Amino acid sequence: MYYRLQKFCHLVEGANRGAIYDLQTGKVFSINKGAVRLLHKCQDQALNNLLDTSSPECKPFITFLDQLSLMGLGSLYINAPADTPQIPEPDEPPKLDFLWLELTSRCNNKCLHCYATSSPCTDGDSVTHDQWLSLITAARSEGATAIQLIGGEPLMYSRWRELVVKASSEGYELIEIFTNATLVNDSCIEFFKKYNVNIATTIYADNATIHDQVTQHQGSFDKTLTAIKKILAAGLPLRVASIIMKINEHEVTKIMELYEQLGIDPIPPDVVRPTGRGDDADLLPVSYARPSIKPPFFTDAHSFQRARKYHTCLAGRLAVTSSGDVIPCIFARNQVCGNISATPLVDIINGPQLQQCWHTTKDDIEKCKHCEYRYACNDCRPHAQGSDPHKKWLACSKGCAYNPHTGKWDDTCQVQDPKSTHQCPYGKKK
Repeated sequence: MYYRLQKFCHLVEGANRGAIYDLQTGKVFSINKGAVRLLHKCQDQALNNLLDTSSPECKPFITFLDQLSLMGLGSLYINAPADTPQIPEPDEPPKLDFLWLELTSRCNNKCLHCYATSSPCTDGDSVTHDQWLSLITAARSEGATAIQLIGGEPLMYSRWRELVVKASSEGYELIEIFTNATLVNDSCIEFFKKYNVNIATTIYADNATIHDQVTQHQGSFDKTLTAIKKILAAGLPLRVASIIMKINEHEVTKIMELYEQLGIDPIPPDVVRPTGRGDDADLLPVSYARPSIKPPFFTDAHSFQRARKYHTCLAGRLAVTSSGDVIPCIFARNQVCGNISATPLVDIINGPQLQQCWHTTKDDIEKCKHCEYRYACNDCRPHAQGSDPHKKWLACSKGCAYNPHTGKWDDTCQVQDPKSTHQCPYGKKK
């Protein structure tokens, strides 16, 4: 008799335990080191050569295999089955799919946590209008289907409408403007409708007192809320994000209630990212945190394949700053992969710096590479780097609650839940 895991199951080893990934149901099952060793031995030897079914000492192993069979994860065979086919790697390398264009570093707000350190007086813009137009074409030629215009405040870029028209003519499937909405007027809304523009914005409270303290722009809450209502009334696609820090952490419930009143998708607020002005310990909330990473874990065949070869969030994305720097994410400010004024976009995309970022997997990351859950757990490299005291790109996520070397969880840690609805507010859903 022989025993094998089903062809849709994959065994992943950690330092102390292992996990069976059922890519048919998406469930991930934890097993101890002894079970890992047994399953490996079953690949090479007949079961009767491994276990004496009449021995009491072997009963736990037989029970374990029976349980796997009952769960549909494994099966007995009279004859040695053919080797289980390996799960194929992704057929093609990641292609550019989504890009941010940071049109300007200027903003009429001066938010406490701004990742780009934008303000009304910032003057670091060097990309010409013709370069932005050419970049939209080049990115589309490389496969990009979605584009987000951001800043700073993108509506402070005087020719932003021409960029939208260009993106529309190039056939982008998603054109989104991430704006603080204080400058949105009726003319903007008519333009958004004409070119099927999606809008994203932010709210930091349900009242002007707290919101305006975050933006450091008196009157910004009333302007933003007025624009939101106009956008909704026009039937335009709208995302509203909220970033939580110490000053507004007690506003979460009220923010969610405001979402409900407005009829907005109630996505839980995110926590301030340690980038730019957000890299300030005094901004961190005290009581509000992302949920802890805890089982159950889930994945699927496509996500599992990608997670073993590419970074699940970074791959296929890039941002171009108003100075022309190309970075893998708007939060990854120090991961500069080139500059469009010096190097064609296609060469930057295929260059070693960006490709290395795109191919960063949990097998490269401290501690994560020893964890059996590494292909079913989400990851934000800029957040991990910004939270690390040494600012290491391959640092483990802050406060990870699992120790793969002991196989034990620490309930005191608070980090991102891999199945949480918390999402990066600045990127499209993938």
